[in-house]
This record gives sequence, C-alpha cells and structure tokens, in this order.
Amino acid sequence: MKEKSKKAVYTAKSRSLKQSLIGVIEYRDLAFLLAKRNLTVKYKQTILGPLWLLIMPLIEAAVSAFVFGDIAKINSGTVPYFLFFYVGATLWYLFSSSLTGTGTTFASNARVFQKVYFPRLVVPASTALTTLFTFAVRFFLMTGIICIFALTGTIIVPQWSMLWLLPLLTVVTMTLSVGIGLIFSSLTAKYRDLSGLLPVFTDLLKYVSPVVYAVFSVEGATKQICMLNPVASLIEAFRFVLLGAENGMLSWEYLGYSALCSVAVLFVGLVLFNRTEKNFVDLL
Repeated sequence: MKEKSKKAVYTAKSRSLKQSLIGVIEYRDLAFLLAKRNLTVKYKQTILGPLWLLIMPLIEAAVSAFVFGDIAKINSGTVPYFLFFYVGATLWYLFSSSLTGTGTTFASNARVFQKVYFPRLVVPASTALTTLFTFAVRFFLMTGIICIFALTGTIIVPQWSMLWLLPLLTVVTMTLSVGIGLIFSSLTAKYRDLSGLLPVFTDLLKYVSPVVYAVFSVEGATKQICMLNPVASLIEAFRFVLLGAENGMLSWEYLGYSALCSVAVLFVGLVLFNRTEKNFVDLL
C-alpha cells in the first residue's frame, strides 16, 4: 500500500515564498478552523449574536443617509441616498475589514507565533475567509433591500448582462485589501508605532473613495484624481451593475488599472510578509 502523503515540515527560517504559499494549501484545514474561531469569538457573549451582521449596516446606512443625504444633500443619482450608500458600503466593508484584519496579523498573533510554527500566511487566509463569509451575509441583505426599494416604486435598472462582473469585483477587492494589509502587517512588526496609522489610513481612504459620494458628481481634473484610487472604480462598477448606469460608472480602463494595482500590491505584500516571517521572533 502506498503511504499517505504527509504535510511538508516548515521552520521559522523557511526561505521560500513558494513554500509558504504551498503551506497555506496544505494547512487549509487550520485556516478554516481559525476562520470559524474568528466568527465565534466576535459574537460570543453578545445579546444579539450574528444578528449584528444585519443590524450594524442598517444603522450605518441610516445615519449616513441623514448626514450626507438629508443635510449635506449629496447627489445619489436616481435612487434614495440610503440605498446608494448601502450598496457602496457593502463592497467597502469587504475591503476595509480584510485590510484591518490582515494588517494586524503579527501584532495580534505574536504569542502564538512564538510558541508554534506553521505557515504564517494561514492567518491572513483565515481572516480573508471570515471577511468573505460576513460579506456574503451583507450581500444577500443588500439584494433584499434593493428588492424592497424596487417594489415600493424606486426606479432601479440592474445591468443583468453584467452580473458576471460581481465575482470579479469581489476577487480584485480582496486581492487589493489583503496586499495592503500584508504590507502594513510587515511594517508594523518592526515599527510598532506605525500600527496607529492603519485605522487612520482606512478612515481617510473611505472618504476619498466613492462610498459617501458618486464619481459622476465630480467634474474635471478632480474626477481623474479620484479615479486614481484603485478602490474607486471597483465601487463605481459595483453600483453600476446593481443599481444601473445612472447610479454608477463602468470604466474598463480604470478597472484594468485597479486589477493591475491589486496584483502588484499583493505580490509586494507577500514578499515583505515572507521576509518578516523569518525574523519576526527575533524582533519581539
């Protein structure tokens, strides 16, 4: 009888990025276990438990609709600002949650990394799985809200022929956020004071990204500058597919730019993360 294949043995001084990537596949069971733990810990000993996944987005959208829609009178196209914001915030949540979770990998798991070795990329992978699960829940809630608005008279014209673009937007968004998160995690492992920049960076990026505003309401050179943000074309395309051409913008050129940025950033993040992994224990 042939012997069952065994997982490769890894050490903290592993030099190969390829080994780390293969390790994530070999330790996929651990990644799923950590993802399950993340969800359990997050909602353990809470009154409403997982219902917060549904409640918090609604509260945030309602507050934003009052502040930016009713008071600031920001243009939201042909749909109510509540729906306009909610759709954009759904994809933004995927980006920001993955970024903040991945960006604290070394800082949040220092004790575990000191005690036992396994491919460190398993931890960011588990964070990505957790984020994808919560994004899926928010996405289904979002589709329900879109249906409710449509049934109550709001004119919504989804681009049915472009629905295939939604999984692609999800993948590119995840790739970009994980890449930036790995870079932040690698830098903060050595320079601890930079950890305070992550929430500031995320908040600033939210307000320069078309989450609370629409790119079509910006004109001239400012519009071009806004679209240099790789997240912008992703959110705009997300709204374009789900709410119609009057409420979003689809630019293949900028989407290609965002995809290239995400791949480049992920590659840089993986290289830095792999280098930091080798000497992280020595930095403690």
